[in-house]
Amino acid sequence: MVEPAPEFAGLLAAARAHAAHGDWVAVRDSLQGRVDTAAHPAVRLLSAEAELRLGNFRGARDMLEHTVPALERGRAGPSVLQAINMLGAAYFELGELPQAEAAFSRALELAHAASAELVMARATNNLGLIANIRGSPVEALARYRLAVPLYQRIGHPRGLAESFHNMAISFRDLRQLDEADSHERRAIEFAREGESPQLLAMARAGRAELSLLRGEPHVAEAEARRAVEDYGAVDDPVGQADALRVVGLARLALGAPKDAMAALDQSVELASAHGSALVEAEGRRARAELLAAAGRIGQARADAETAADLYRRIGAETERAAVTAWCKGLTDSPS
Repeated sequence: MVEPAPEFAGLLAAARAHAAHGDWVAVRDSLQGRVDTAAHPAVRLLSAEAELRLGNFRGARDMLEHTVPALERGRAGPSVLQAINMLGAAYFELGELPQAEAAFSRALELAHAASAELVMARATNNLGLIANIRGSPVEALARYRLAVPLYQRIGHPRGLAESFHNMAISFRDLRQLDEADSHERRAIEFAREGESPQLLAMARAGRAELSLLRGEPHVAEAEARRAVEDYGAVDDPVGQADALRVVGLARLALGAPKDAMAALDQSVELASAHGSALVEAEGRRARAELLAAAGRIGQARADAETAADLYRRIGAETERAAVTAWCKGLTDSPS
């Protein structure tokens, strides 16, 4: 790939330094207003990664759909692989799973051919996410276990934090809560080693959900509220939405439905505004159950139907079927 022009070289170097420390807000702010079709592809790629990390999935997708062809024309090598995998991540977050799977599979194939271990690890990990959403946690775990030694070999603690957190989710779905907690603890260790507050918040939110499943709502609420604060500090609204859902469920378990509703309303609003189909579906599902318990059947049904449609869109058939069956069991209150 052609080297960036002098007007972009210094900008790119400064932004890359921020990225190395996981300061994606600084990356975004340093590149804001400097990224257009004339910008060097490497500048656009880093800007797209910042948008992706900060929850602007639509913006990242749109930018990457233009950047990938430019990188391919310039024969940018590793940057092409990174961009294709990132485009898959944007599709994934937006619930466009067929496009995500195609992008991750292509990135993995090209990375194998180029012996690009970092992209191999990321694409493998991401294909595991798709398997888990589609109701195959065992297949997902197999994918994550392939990614882990790749991350270990290249010394990438942030990647290890992501994979261990993802394994924890699969173990949670298998109701192996001790294994899940052990993997979240490892994720926290790697997030600290990689100096990533965002990944640290993610693992803490995961542990909060485990505390809830273990019947420890006080612990769950405290952990989830800390995750909300930590996500806010790194400007990750989708992470906040997911942690707020856990706060809402914890408040409900503690007998505070009004507080629960406030947290779930905020969760759904944030997830919807930023296009996170999975987080919105889970927030609406939780809110539907709370609305039904309050006798607000029409609103409960609307939330449940929207959640079912979102689950259908992302291929989460088990979850879609469960929400649909629950919705059919709703009985309208007499007027």
